[in-house]
Amino acid sequence: MELDPTRAKWTQISAELERRIGAGEYPAGSKLPGILALCGEFGVAQVTARKALASLRERGIIRTENGIGSFVC
Repeated sequence: MELDPTRAKWTQISAELERRIGAGEYPAGSKLPGILALCGEFGVAQVTARKALASLRERGIIRTENGIGSFVC
């Protein structure tokens, strides 16, 4: 996926992950890719990937277990 330079990267990553969850690529209970994997896939800094995951977590779409990873609710 190529990111649109006119929009915040974290919002695009968050939207893409939400799309994948909705499409069943990441079913309920499954683990999402880690921060470093997201950085590599989208070509962003760790802070950007963390902000994208935080957005999903705040909306109750995922839950995060420190030191383990993020999981689909």
